[in-house]
Amino acid sequence: MINYYIENGTVVINKYAVKYKNKTVSNKVITDLNVIQYVHDDMELNGLISELDRKNIEYNVEELNTEDILQYEGTYVSCYEEARKIIEPTIEELINDKINEIKKACRDSIYKGIDVKLVNGEIKHFSLTLEDQININGLVNQISIGNIKAEKGVPYHADGDMCTLFSIEDFTLIANKTSEYIISQTAYCNHLMNYVKSLNTRKDIESIYYGIELIGQFLENYTELTAHDDI
Repeated sequence: MINYYIENGTVVINKYAVKYKNKTVSNKVITDLNVIQYVHDDMELNGLISELDRKNIEYNVEELNTEDILQYEGTYVSCYEEARKIIEPTIEELINDKINEIKKACRDSIYKGIDVKLVNGEIKHFSLTLEDQININGLVNQISIGNIKAEKGVPYHADGDMCTLFSIEDFTLIANKTSEYIISQTAYCNHLMNYVKSLNTRKDIESIYYGIELIGQFLENYTELTAHDDI
């Protein structure tokens, strides 16, 4: 059924289907054609019914089930294909869109960073953008090859703070906690994407969001993976 169409760049939802027979004459042969005419609203419906009544044409009005798509009424689109992808996407399109959404949410979550409780009990926040990750890993490498000495400390900064010298113990704690967080988020993201790939209805796919609890084999595998002391 034609439940929608595009008019002036926006989606219009048809709410009724009117079925009737239309007589045509060709070479003196009268033919009854079955017609289904879709209409948008009550005003358009009443106009069509009045015309059919005037012509003594019998008709049947069917109210279309538009509950799931009525929300798209008035949506701006550039073409019918764009409207179709919004209103009637394929399962593959839904899965791809959800996976892209999950990837972005994972990246944003990692970039936002975490709070780390230092040895003295003070809590500092550390963002984890790509640049931050490179800086932390670079300093860890410098410590490992002996270029940064314990007595001098490690030059780094928490969010909103000026650069300061962290003890080797504190910076190692920072590096370990941020690494654990990145691994945990990446593993969760991977399992969630595979969970989405196992779904086959629009409702189930659209109900998934980053942070939702995994279930079944995905939860079991993720729990096993992140249960190790080094994760």
